[in-house]
Amino acid sequence: MVSKRRLSKSEDREDTTKAREKQLSKKTKKSQAPGEVEDNDNVFVRLLKISGIFLKTGEGQNQLAVDQIVFQKKLFQTLRKHPSYPKIIEEFVNGLESYIEDQDNFRNCLLSCERLQEEDASLGTSYSKSLIKLLLGIDILQPAIIKTLFEKLPEFFFENVNGDGISMPRLIISQLKWLDEIVDSKDLTTRIMQLISIAPVDLQHDIITSLPEILGDPQHAEVGKELRWMSPSDG
Repeated sequence: MVSKRRLSKSEDREDTTKAREKQLSKKTKKSQAPGEVEDNDNVFVRLLKISGIFLKTGEGQNQLAVDQIVFQKKLFQTLRKHPSYPKIIEEFVNGLESYIEDQDNFRNCLLSCERLQEEDASLGTSYSKSLIKLLLGIDILQPAIIKTLFEKLPEFFFENVNGDGISMPRLIISQLKWLDEIVDSKDLTTRIMQLISIAPVDLQHDIITSLPEILGDPQHAEVGKELRWMSPSDG
């Protein structure tokens, strides 16, 4: 179901909070007042709202109204008990993919949520995960969310770091770090190796150095073998 281990690691917290701080400190000529995204019969937006997350437009943080684990359990149960399950999973992910076609929406989903309540303080966490990170912690969603992230990543291969200091490729990769459980480690390993083979050199380095935080120990030997095989052709 949802993950049972600790909600965060210090490295993951630094990735998300630093990126969020940079975004919030950004100065723009026109500041769009954040507003709540209307569901308009959108399954993705509606089920998030039911489960405790409110999507925000502009530069506003997505808002988390409940404990992070409560959100994950509620969304899991809502999806699992839905009359059209498992088709509802596809509808939900399609809704996510449509929503993050807008780059600002995508970035907001990769940055930490604003907490509206303080329940997480009892668990020793002082920040909230991003929406994408929370969704990755739900086993029935994880494979599809991973697929979506790897399909989005190449769109940002050759983009410069944003004016707010955020590198989208690095921000996307950070979502995969310290997952409490990997549903399909073989698929994730395959996708990572494919990504390394086509990514720019600087991003290749970032991915490779992040592997210990992304993959479990059983995958390390396999990845190491693949990387040794790739290195001669890289020069």
